[in-house]
Amino acid sequence: MPTVIGDFEHSLAHALSARAPRQSEASEGRAAAVLIPVLDGAEPALLLTLRTETVSTHKGQISFPGGSLEPGECPEKAALREAREEIGLDPSQVRVLGQLDETPTFVSGYVITPFVGWVSAQPFLEANPSEVAALIVAPIAELTEEIRVEPGFVHDGFNYPTEAWIYEGHIIWGVTARLLRMFLGLLAGAGLAAAPGETASPWPVSQ
Repeated sequence: MPTVIGDFEHSLAHALSARAPRQSEASEGRAAAVLIPVLDGAEPALLLTLRTETVSTHKGQISFPGGSLEPGECPEKAALREAREEIGLDPSQVRVLGQLDETPTFVSGYVITPFVGWVSAQPFLEANPSEVAALIVAPIAELTEEIRVEPGFVHDGFNYPTEAWIYEGHIIWGVTARLLRMFLGLLAGAGLAAAPGETASPWPVSQ
């Protein structure tokens, strides 16, 4: 792990501002947005959700809070609104640091605009039981090569077609793994985390 020099939040914001997010070529997809919440602390951590088995898409999967845009809504507001609806995160507790590349899904047909948000205070969180089965706090320093697996691994009888990070039994795969790879790559470029290794994951893939 590289040595972190300076303030994590400031360095992350600078890294995001230094690059222009790419737009997706999948113009036919339904517009969606997600928030990648980074929790402040001695060890900055990501906040993810375990989706219920009753939601319309990506049932039972690990995801960042987010969803479809409402008519006339901008992606950033949609990401913050969905985070409030899904996990009770008050937008006033989030400082949006920047945007990552638009990312399409290839089965559900969305084009996702991801935003990185810094959550500096200990937030009040309350999972919406119709959408979120559990909240997952994963320290960034623990999302390493030691817990990353290549596509084609089998778990509980399911063959996973993408790479994944398996954190405390939670399998972060599919489009969420793609967003996580992008985020960790950004952190690595800023000296804030180790870069993920090369992957044989074929894109496009399921999700």
